[in-house]
Amino acid sequence: MAETGDGPLWLVRDEDVVSHLFFAAAEIGEATLEVGGAELSGTLSFPNAETRSISFFSTGADAVEEDDTKKGTVVRMRYIQGECAYAFLSELCEVTDTGGRRRWRVSFPRMVERNERRIVRRHRVLGRTGFKVGLDVNGVRMERSVYDVSSAGVSFVADASDKRLQLGKNYTGTITVPGCEPIAVMLELRNMRPLPGDSHRRLAGCRFVGLTQADHESLATSLSRLA
Repeated sequence: MAETGDGPLWLVRDEDVVSHLFFAAAEIGEATLEVGGAELSGTLSFPNAETRSISFFSTGADAVEEDDTKKGTVVRMRYIQGECAYAFLSELCEVTDTGGRRRWRVSFPRMVERNERRIVRRHRVLGRTGFKVGLDVNGVRMERSVYDVSSAGVSFVADASDKRLQLGKNYTGTITVPGCEPIAVMLELRNMRPLPGDSHRRLAGCRFVGLTQADHESLATSLSRLA
């Protein structure tokens, strides 16, 4: 799955960074911004793929020097979920005050540091109603059960004897998650592994390729509601 990223500590693939930021905004929300020696508490909003920026809204009064609010100032963002800790360095795009809150808009980071291989939370949904993935394979539509899903990708159940699925190949299809309309997706098949306890079936781990801003937001919001 794409959740394993490109290494044990650093997330660097651009599409994985974007998926991670959607996950961070939807499923973590709270973060700490370090700027000019100050630490500010606040919340993250959905990233904007068009402007390649993500906004942080600080809460309460802050004692930040005016020079530290200028465009290009280097900042550090930190946030955690359970035992997973994440951080990245970036630069300020702009700082504005609106509705009693200060908005810090920062550029997409080139890399995200993490203490575990997981870059987003994967939701195990096998056996739950409303989750399915449909793929177009060699002109034939395949409907498969979803094993787990995240803002970065999906794993689905496939027969071990099915030779139509090829590692590294992209497949068009749709994914259905309760709470949002079916989403048209491009899936890159990244790995095939045994389904625990079932030698006749495998798990096909896929990464989303080229999700739109709207589809990213819809999927991330729906996943944030899962228990």
